[in-house]
This record gives sequence, structure tokens and C-alpha cells, in this order.
Amino acid sequence: MKKLLLIISILSVIAAKSQTSVYHPFPDSNACWNIDMSQGMCFLGGWSDEKYSIAITGDTLINGQTYRKLFTPFVKFTNISGSCTQQNYPGYKGAFRQDIPDRKVYFIPPALTVEQLLYDFSMNPGDTVKGYLQQEWGTTDVVQEVDSVLVGDSYRKRWLINPCYNIQWIEGVGSNYGLLQPSPGCMTDMAYYEINCFSLNGVSLYPETSSECLLITSINGQKSEIEAVKIYPNPSNGSFTVGVLKPDDIDEIRVTDMAGNIVFQKQIHNPENFIISGLSRGTYILTIVDKNNRIANRKMIRCP
Repeated sequence: MKKLLLIISILSVIAAKSQTSVYHPFPDSNACWNIDMSQGMCFLGGWSDEKYSIAITGDTLINGQTYRKLFTPFVKFTNISGSCTQQNYPGYKGAFRQDIPDRKVYFIPPALTVEQLLYDFSMNPGDTVKGYLQQEWGTTDVVQEVDSVLVGDSYRKRWLINPCYNIQWIEGVGSNYGLLQPSPGCMTDMAYYEINCFSLNGVSLYPETSSECLLITSINGQKSEIEAVKIYPNPSNGSFTVGVLKPDDIDEIRVTDMAGNIVFQKQIHNPENFIISGLSRGTYILTIVDKNNRIANRKMIRCP
């Protein structure tokens, strides 16, 4: 029996190190990535944590080409110590398309119309990584090795491109370093991103198949919603009134557009009713944070 287990263990290692010849395309619908970001270089040695999802939410036409839209519905920000600031916000995260024959994925960031290379799943050891994920801090990663990893019930090709932060690209999944987060190179004490769960068609595939991979829309395990948040009129032609059941508990009100840009942010103390105006036509996410770090998110629509 021990001999059999040893053989199985050896075969598993060999399978993980080998490269599968079957290409698994990037998902184009019904996919969800749950991401955890830890920041350890805040003011006075502080520490913070953010948890959020990125999901595919339909198609968009850009320059006559069809792209898949990416969207984050909610971000749980926890300032553990120091004076950390939030790094990620709800909203539109950009759009992508893939070239399956060339094994490449292209990306258009929010507010832009020119695509950039996002993933190249045809690289070999020694190749220089290029494109959108190499823009931060002037980094230049090089493929260190290529092997395979189990995703669901099949092995997928895997590229180690950054040993400093153990950044890996996985065929059909993307980067384990936050999906869309550019590489920090080998700079020390940078924020650390990690995909905690990837699911396709509601089935968890990576890194485990047994855990649930639900879209993050609230603070799990806590009463996340601030009581009785009302916005009126909504839709509005220019002015929104925001009211809450317990106004003295409110700490901050923030408005982001669908590209994730903050268009309004203010520390609030004891508002009976708060008026937001001056927004241009479009859809926005209103985020209210109270003194107990509970959060409420509401959609606001500004009509012509």
C-alpha cells in the first residue's frame, strides 16, 4: 500500500511539472474572480485588506470590435492599522477580447479605446513579458519556467513570470496576482494581490474545487448594510437627496462612476439629508460608510 501511494505521489508531481498540449481559452462569460489585496506600507507602518470580485458582465462594442466587460460590484476595505487608503473601488474595470489561435488576450482599460496586450499564453521560458501587466514601476518580467497546474478536473499550462511575488499566469484563469494588477517587479513592500477563488458557470475551479466562490456583494459574516438608505429622486435630472435611518452614525459618503473613478467624496457628520448635484449624465455607485465600518452601496442614475 505504501509503495502504491509513493507511485501515485511521484506521478502527481510529474503531471504537475509536465506541460499539457490542450489549450484552454480564457473564459468569455459566467466567470468570477475573488481577489484579496493586502497593503503593508501604510502611514506609520499600517496595514489594510481589501476583498472584491471581478466578473464578466456582458458585451460592449469598441472601434467596431466586440469585447467582454469586466465589473466589480463591491469592495470590502478594512483599515487594520495606521492610515491606509482604499486602492480598489466598485465599477467598470475595462473590457477584453481574446485571439484563440494566437493564444492571446487583449484589454482596453477604463476610459480608453486603444487595446493593449493583457496575456500571452504562447510564451516560453526566457521570453520577456510585455503589455498592460508590465506598466507599473517600469517592470520587465521574464518567464522563469512553464509547467502545469490542476484547475478543476484538468491540467492547465502555467507560467512563472515573477519569483519575487510568485506571480503565475494560468491558462484559462489569468494571473494569480489579481487578474488585472500590473506586476510590482521585485520592489519590496508592495501591495500583495491574490486570487482566492476562480469560478466558471457557478463551479469553483481554482485554487480549490470544494469551496464556494460567490460574487462578493457585501461583507460576509457581518451585518453589512446600513439601515434604510434612501436616494430620491432616482433617476434624477441633476440633484439627488440621500437620507438614512440613523444619520449620526454616518462617517463618509463617496460616489464613483462606472469606470471606478471617484467623482465625489466627503467626510460627513450627522447629516439629516445630504444633496449630491453636479453629476453628468450616466450611472454611478453611491457608497456610504458608517462609524462601525458598515457599508451600503446604491446605484444612482443621472438622466439628461
